[in-house]
Amino acid sequence: MIGIIFGPPGSGKGTQAARIETEFRLTHLSTGDILRSEVARGTEIGKEVARVMAAGDLVPDDLIIRIVQRILRDPDGSSDVLIDGFPRTLQQAMALDRMLAEEGHRVDFVIALEVPESALVDRILHRAAVEGRADDTREAIAERMHEYHKLTAAVLDHYRKRGVRVEVVDGVGNVDEVFERIRRAIGISSR
Repeated sequence: MIGIIFGPPGSGKGTQAARIETEFRLTHLSTGDILRSEVARGTEIGKEVARVMAAGDLVPDDLIIRIVQRILRDPDGSSDVLIDGFPRTLQQAMALDRMLAEEGHRVDFVIALEVPESALVDRILHRAAVEGRADDTREAIAERMHEYHKLTAAVLDHYRKRGVRVEVVDGVGNVDEVFERIRRAIGISSR
């Protein structure tokens, strides 16, 4: 089973992905975590990613596609995954579809968490204060929100047109309430 979880920064996507991973035994594949790991390990890809991130740019499609492809083709990896942070662009979505088709798979469902922007800004500013993240300013948050909405709308439309179940889930409420909405939306039982 292949699922994708979408949500703007601060939507609780990482928290919910961890719950989905545990409850449904899907391997949570977080591209953000993978990129940070590559940087920390000092791999060639990590050095390239570090340069891009230091400049404040998005990781280019070809680079992130190479990373995801390597992980999905890992023979020790699970074939049941929940992808978080990828695809972010239409180009990435089409590349993912090709990768999965080569292995006889396809995206089974997409969860898109929806949270009002004012709540997202409050959550991110709180997280920034707690974690000491100086890069989470109101201006930076607004830019990330704009980018997210601009790019993600095309990806969600792409999957809808391909007949993939795209479920928009209200991401407001406590963790358990949101998770229960996700459980109902994807309609798969615990394993």
